[in-house]
Amino acid sequence: MAPVPKKSVAGTARSTTLTQYETLNVSQEDGLLWITLNRPQVLNAFNLAQWRDVKAALDCAATDDDVRAVAIRGEGGNFSAGYDLTAALGGDLSEPSPNAFKDYADVGNAPCWAVWNLKKPVFSAIRGYCLGGAFELAMACDFSYADTSAQVGEPEILLSDAPPFLISPWIMGMRQVKHLLLSGEIISAETAMGYGIFNQLCEPDELEPAITRMAKRLMGFAPETWHQNKAAVNRSYEIMGFQSCVEMGKEAFVTANVTPNAVKTEFLERFNREGFASAIKWVQSLYVV
Repeated sequence: MAPVPKKSVAGTARSTTLTQYETLNVSQEDGLLWITLNRPQVLNAFNLAQWRDVKAALDCAATDDDVRAVAIRGEGGNFSAGYDLTAALGGDLSEPSPNAFKDYADVGNAPCWAVWNLKKPVFSAIRGYCLGGAFELAMACDFSYADTSAQVGEPEILLSDAPPFLISPWIMGMRQVKHLLLSGEIISAETAMGYGIFNQLCEPDELEPAITRMAKRLMGFAPETWHQNKAAVNRSYEIMGFQSCVEMGKEAFVTANVTPNAVKTEFLERFNREGFASAIKWVQSLYVV
């Protein structure tokens, strides 16, 4: 179980630093809780520990009256490269069975559902890579802000994989969703803005200030009224089948991962030997006509 963080006050009651997470840096200032993914050596890719830490941080935010809004970002110039496949195949998964992959997907989906249900505004602050499972987490947030370095996508299909938290059809139009999910292309910040993925596209030094300004605006509303409006919007999507869509995505993820895959094996070997950028370039080259 992830540790429950304790508050250590730095200077004033308005600025609080939260520690004790293995894979996160968490800080709070003026009611805004910043959750920073902190595995920059692997581009903040998610292992099971990081998924659990994010879920624990969100659970703490839900019950902390001093927290009025939450923002999620990544350390080191990238939001996250998605699922850490090396960790998954190297120990996070005890065996490549359907039940093991289902449990693995449930751990990754839990923070997305926590964001969806949180009675407070949640922002994603996207720089650099935001891919796969990390993209799904970012899209589950109420507001998504990015700077011009952002590159987003669902490249899982290049590895014969599938997104376990299938939220993209509820964010974009059909043509854009099919392009993103069925081509595996990683798109630029400008293209993503045109797809309706971001609320705002910022210059690099304006990303956090822009989120802080909007968070302060939202803090001015009565919390319960704000949450009722969020819940009503979310409920309308649930009535239209959002939860069933996510379950279908999880089933596709499980089916894809219990099937032997030589491309994924080669991708991981290249990732460990040459780094992520080289590995993703190699797998993309397989599908160039």
